[in-house]
Amino acid sequence: MNFRGKNIDLVGKMGLWFGISMALIVIGLASWAAWGLNLGIDFKGGGQYSYQIPVARRPAAGGEVALIQQARAALEKGGVDKVRLQVAGGQTLVVNTDALPSQMATQGARVSTALKEVFGEEPKLVAQQSVGPVIGDELRRNAINGVVIGVLLIALWIYIRYNFAGEGLRYAVAGIVALVHDVLVLIGLFALIGHLDPRIEIDGAFIAALLTVVGYSINDSVVIFDRVRENLKLRRKEPYNKVINDSLLETMSRSINTGLTVLIMLFILLMYGGESIYSFVLAMLVGIASGLYSSIFNASMVLVAWHKWDEKKVAAARAARAGSPRAGSPRATPRSASASNVTAPRPVVSTQPIVAAPPEEPAVEAARDENGMPLAPVASAPRPARANSSDSYEGPRKARAKRRF
Repeated sequence: MNFRGKNIDLVGKMGLWFGISMALIVIGLASWAAWGLNLGIDFKGGGQYSYQIPVARRPAAGGEVALIQQARAALEKGGVDKVRLQVAGGQTLVVNTDALPSQMATQGARVSTALKEVFGEEPKLVAQQSVGPVIGDELRRNAINGVVIGVLLIALWIYIRYNFAGEGLRYAVAGIVALVHDVLVLIGLFALIGHLDPRIEIDGAFIAALLTVVGYSINDSVVIFDRVRENLKLRRKEPYNKVINDSLLETMSRSINTGLTVLIMLFILLMYGGESIYSFVLAMLVGIASGLYSSIFNASMVLVAWHKWDEKKVAAARAARAGSPRAGSPRATPRSASASNVTAPRPVVSTQPIVAAPPEEPAVEAARDENGMPLAPVASAPRPARANSSDSYEGPRKARAKRRF
């Protein structure tokens, strides 16, 4: 299965991928709000009874399911509901009920009476323990704190790892979105499944599966983020959406092949693993399938949506700068209503060059005789014309030529 170079537009269908995720989350949250979570003994408190199975009734390999079904039917007939049964080691039947510490003795008697019909003899009680509601609340808080702290530490690691060119925040947010998607889908679907099948409970094994799913999901996202970062460095001039789409196609084969391998093994464990690990395997199956989807179709799409948002902000800033008048321009200077209709005369500026006037010659006083009468101007003798230089000067060659002749 190779998607490299295929003409598949994953980024163009971003709305479809987000719509599928939102539909799953809404269904899960609605189930959670309507029926709540089917909490196990670890979180809501209750009693646990361990009985030794008689040798004649010990199940063979693969026969645990039939024995558990018989025991469940007998307990429901005896008025013991909401129980979780497990076969430990092939010779011990573990019965978990919701009995409070004050109800342990009464509930234990009912369980023993019901199991007597299944075993054909009085069952032997090996051990019993009770978990109070205070301890259940503390375990619930610890589980929530563990999940939240795990998600935040993963986000911090992603931020540090991908903080090149100041883009670590968007990668961290994309990783958190994918993880929150997986957590909400897993819890919501378990609320729905727990309502349909009382065997499915939220217990310590579920929290372990949830943290495992979180780590597995971020592993797929990191593989895709690495390819995106590499392609963005090598293909700076290409459109951002195309680089993201090609990066997804280049890594999709690896993600799908790895995910399908794990899902196949989990499905086999779900079918033949027995009652004791049924809830854990189901949580892993649902969570890893959700993580595979979110790593491909949610985490990278958040990067695309963030980039589009940045482009819109840049375009809006450019439009604002282009539309705002500059300081000192005619549009930026307000005019009063009274002066708006009056036009001031403009000075006429000549384009001709300015030539300085010649200086005036000083007046020369005319000559006078003894009686003070002005004398007649004396005509100056004409200056003889200057002979041409070519007539008055003969070069040496012409002089030598005259002497010859």
